[in-house]
Order: sequence, then C-alpha cells, then structure tokens
Amino acid sequence: MTTTERRAGPRYRIDESVFFSSPSMKQQSQLPAERFIVVAVLPQDRAGTFQYRIRPTGAGPQRMATELELKR
Repeated sequence: MTTTERRAGPRYRIDESVFFSSPSMKQQSQLPAERFIVVAVLPQDRAGTFQYRIRPTGAGPQRMATELELKR
C-alpha cells in the first residue's frame, strides 16, 4: 500500500480476537498486551482512524480502542 492509498474499511471485525496495548500501559509496566474480543466497530475519529469497542477475554469492563492500539 502506498502512502496515497487508503483502506476503505476497518482492519478488524466483530468477534475477532486482538491484543490491546495503549501507550500508557507500555510506560507503566513491561507486561505483554492483553487479549480482547472486538464487540463493535465504531465510526472513525477526526484523524480518520477507526475505533472499536472491545472486551477482555476474561473478566473486566469493556473499553474503546483505536486501530493503532490493536494488533492481531
């Protein structure tokens, strides 16, 4: 993909398993990224980055994450 090309849709889909790691989590500890499940694909933010509602595979609250905070 060249720098002038843009993907048409979101990178992740509902029910897909992803790893979540935010910049603040990386600074606080050296723990690996946590595994989450995508619950919903939300609209793009002002910068054009897709947002997602995710839930942990274990117990815990749902949260919102941007495409940049997620990995397969």
